[in-house]
Amino acid sequence: MSTPVLAIVGLSGSGKTTMLERLIRELKWRGLRVGTLKHSSHKHTMDMPGKDSWRHKEAGAERTLFVGPETLQFVADLAPEETMETLADSYMSGLDIVLVEGFKKEKGDKIEVVRSERSSSPVMSKEDGLIAVISDLTAEELGLDTDKDSASTAEVKLIDINDIEEVADLVMSHFSLKV
Repeated sequence: MSTPVLAIVGLSGSGKTTMLERLIRELKWRGLRVGTLKHSSHKHTMDMPGKDSWRHKEAGAERTLFVGPETLQFVADLAPEETMETLADSYMSGLDIVLVEGFKKEKGDKIEVVRSERSSSPVMSKEDGLIAVISDLTAEELGLDTDKDSASTAEVKLIDINDIEEVADLVMSHFSLKV
């Protein structure tokens, strides 16, 4: 069985990283083993030019694992067709859940963070895999259709941005996670 994967999405500056930090702590406190994937649309250097692990990668190694006394860094070539699910399956096995920051264009379950200082409406819909909106705004302020007959928002839960316990409850319930 694959590890459940949940993407936390939202506009830049909406509070995704802060929400992830809080959710990781809460799920860890509840006894779950949590992994994360961070997506970026910008290219970055994953290692320092000139260092041994960088030199190994530059020489053609497909995968490089740098191991220190208490941490490790893994750098690998990425196939263009990799998805958040295939990445989680390949690199995060043995965990209870993998939380992803970003990957908003990928298929899969998502929670969107909408903070009033940044936006007034979600950019995702149920059709995009949206299961919840976390916000400091009301359903009316967000323009969410609270009519359960509407296909676009039916079953999309609205959670107060400060209620991390409710967010964790939703995640555990949605993926049938037990501790």
